[in-house]
Amino acid sequence: MSVYLMGIRRFEYKVLVRLNSIIEHRVLRGLVLAVTQLGEMITPFILAGIFLVNTATRPVAFLLAAAHFATFIPVQLIKEAVARPRPYQAYRNITNGGPSLKDYSFPSGHTTSAFTTATVLAYFLPAGAPLFYTLAALVGLTRMILGVHYPTDVFIGSIIGTVIPLFLLALLP
Repeated sequence: MSVYLMGIRRFEYKVLVRLNSIIEHRVLRGLVLAVTQLGEMITPFILAGIFLVNTATRPVAFLLAAAHFATFIPVQLIKEAVARPRPYQAYRNITNGGPSLKDYSFPSGHTTSAFTTATVLAYFLPAGAPLFYTLAALVGLTRMILGVHYPTDVFIGSIIGTVIPLFLLALLP
């Protein structure tokens, strides 16, 4: 392994150890678990359902669904190709603060989902963009706090969750 990669690995480990200690506080752990749920795939589909009700907001619903489908596939393919174990599986002193997960770590699907939702919503509701992206970033942070993702998992998830929806939105007339 190169010196550069070893440096990244050490940096990620130090960040994770510090962040993971947050789950030792009961109230903070509950807050982290609540925020991380915003990255669940159910969240954008609930939003899409709400947007489907009104004819004027149906394009938002369709784009949310299309963008999530378009990001889900590459994330799953990358996870299988890279096969990176989760931090709590790789390090004894990193605790899994959430449910046990069976798939791989890289990239973060929750972060991808949160940024996909933020990007689509920000396109249609630009005034809300700071809020949408702040919530998406918090989802990524919670994934590291819970010990289920490395910083690079979250970073790449945020890139995928932003770039693919922007490409789809650029195709709009």
